[in-house]
Amino acid sequence: MLPLIPLVSLAASVVPELIGLFAGQRAGEVATKVAEVVREVTGTDDPQAAAEAIKLDPAKAAELQVRLAEINQRYVELQLADAKSEREAMVATLAQQVADRTRASQTMLEALHEKDWAGRLVGLAPVGVSIVVLVGFFVFTIWLVKSPPTGDQAITLLNVLIGALVAGFTAVINFWLGSSQGSREKDRAVVALQRTQAEQAADTLKEVRAASTAQIDALIKASPATSAALAQPLPGMPSRFDLCVDLVLGKEGGFSNHPEDPGGPTMMGITQATLAAWRGHPVSADDVRTLGRTEALDIYRANYWNAMRCDDLPKGVDLMVFDFGVNAGITRSVRLLQKVAGAEQDGSIGNLTLRAVRASNPAALVEALASGRLDFYRSLDTYPTFGRGWENRVADIRKQALLMVAA
Repeated sequence: MLPLIPLVSLAASVVPELIGLFAGQRAGEVATKVAEVVREVTGTDDPQAAAEAIKLDPAKAAELQVRLAEINQRYVELQLADAKSEREAMVATLAQQVADRTRASQTMLEALHEKDWAGRLVGLAPVGVSIVVLVGFFVFTIWLVKSPPTGDQAITLLNVLIGALVAGFTAVINFWLGSSQGSREKDRAVVALQRTQAEQAADTLKEVRAASTAQIDALIKASPATSAALAQPLPGMPSRFDLCVDLVLGKEGGFSNHPEDPGGPTMMGITQATLAAWRGHPVSADDVRTLGRTEALDIYRANYWNAMRCDDLPKGVDLMVFDFGVNAGITRSVRLLQKVAGAEQDGSIGNLTLRAVRASNPAALVEALASGRLDFYRSLDTYPTFGRGWENRVADIRKQALLMVAA
């Protein structure tokens, strides 16, 4: 446990809610899981190196926060389930005790109503035993008061006998009279309390699940880096973004500066204005010309893919929306998607838009998006110059999108 403490402390600083889990019976299991997640995300066992890694890499910090929140949700549910099981076991024990007492009394009453002497003797046997125990208890007590024992061995033997008689006396009283009124009330109160706590635990479990799920969703949506980190596929497998951006870059090509292109100097589809906004200062045509692929992919992911929530769209539809957003602007692309899906055309993808999209047929959406995109191009003054290229691009992207839908 000691080697895990520094990593656990680091995790608790990221998700403070984890601290409450280390006081339960699953503390060791939680600590192991938490330490494993910290190692996997940061790639190191050294607490200082791990802290530095999440400090310098926002994606790692976001991924760690989400995964730790998931652990917190899971083990809070397990703790509630454990507590519920303990309460159910206690209630079952109390119920069994009551049932045993009732069954014993019922057996005696049935035996007393037997017509033959054998049956009556069986019924009277508990009575006889009870009388012997009670009489023996009082006789022994009177004798003990009048003739106190002497010697260590005699006192030890008497203590044993007294203990046995007291236990027998208590059993007889409980058998015939049951618990005292206070004890009976206590038993009933305990049973009622356990039932109430079980119901409360079920309600709390639902609330924890809902709150934890909402917290994880909020973490994912809070940062593009979080979405990027969680959207990574298995090692060696390209992500949906990788597949789509390769197709888009294949259509955008390299550097261009066509006099009739309103975007001006463009490199891999990134215009001079887009690059200047990304870097936060004016850029020249040469800056656009020397734009590297890595920076271009970062711009595409942050400004287009994440901005239009393409990870939340169906496969194939994401490519159509992404490519049109790159070519004609994200607001226009989103409004076209909302139009064909029957959602409000506010230019921003929210839960209502996603609900409408998911309720639609993906292949039909691809066809409608392709048709609407061509209608837009034909309305432009530059259509005679760029129209053939736009039509070819729409045809190729439509074909690839339908293949994604079929896959």
